[in-house]
Amino acid sequence: MGTVKAGDVTFQVGDDNAGFWSQVSAGTWEPATFEAIGRHLTPETTFLDFGTWIGPVTLYAASKAKRVISFEPDHEALRQLRTNIELNPTLAPKIEVLDKAVWPVAGKLRMGARTAPGDSMSSMMHTDAEVSWEVEAITPASVEAMIAPDAPLFIKIDVEGAEYEIVPALGSLLARPKIAVLIAFHPRFAAGGGFRLHRSFPMTRRVFRMFSGWEHYRVRRDSIQRAPRTEFLTKLPFPCFEAKSGYLFVKP
Repeated sequence: MGTVKAGDVTFQVGDDNAGFWSQVSAGTWEPATFEAIGRHLTPETTFLDFGTWIGPVTLYAASKAKRVISFEPDHEALRQLRTNIELNPTLAPKIEVLDKAVWPVAGKLRMGARTAPGDSMSSMMHTDAEVSWEVEAITPASVEAMIAPDAPLFIKIDVEGAEYEIVPALGSLLARPKIAVLIAFHPRFAAGGGFRLHRSFPMTRRVFRMFSGWEHYRVRRDSIQRAPRTEFLTKLPFPCFEAKSGYLFVKP
C-alpha cells in the first residue's frame, strides 16, 4: 500500500501498478485531467466515470464530489479498483462501482485487450484481439435513472474509441442545466491507423455536434486551452478535423 498525491488530493492505493502511481504522484500523468475535473466539481456534484480503470480519477473526484458512480468492465482493472477504493474508508462510501460497460443498447458485448486485461487500453473496439471476454452493457438511460434529477453532473469518458458510439446516445443527460463532460478521444482505435481522416471526421463531427453552444476546451497532458473554433470546423463539408486529445465541454 502507498500514498498517492493527485493534484491537491491524497489517497491510498494497493501494490499493483506502482510505476503508474509514481507517475501520478510526480505530476507527470495527465495533470491537466485532474485540473479540468477539479475546476468543475462541487460538494453537490455527481461524478460519472465511464472507463474507470484502476481508479485515479474516481478517487480524485470522490474527494471533492458528493457522489461517484464508476463503470469498469475489465475484470483485472476492476479487481485493482475495488482494492484501491477499500483502502480509502473516508472516500469509499461516496463511490459506487458497476462492472458494466456504458453502451447505447443493453445486453452482452465483447471486449478485448491488446496485451492483457487491466492494461488500461481494453475496449469494445478490440474485439479481434487475442484476449477478449464478454461484458454486460448498461444504457445511458439506465445510468440517468440512478441520478437525482437536479444534481449537478460531471461525466468523464475514457473508453478507448467507444466514445464515438456512447456520446451520441447520452440524450437527456446532456440536457441537464449544470453539466460538464470530459472526453478522451481515440480515433486510432475507432477508425484504424494510418490515413484515417475520411473515417474519423464524420465520427468527430457527430460527437462535437452534441455540444453545440457549449464552451469547448482542449485538454492535453499538462495544459487546458479554450478551443472556440471546433464548432466551425465540424460544420465544414470536407474532412478537416480530428480530435486526438481530451476535450472538456462545459454548458454555459
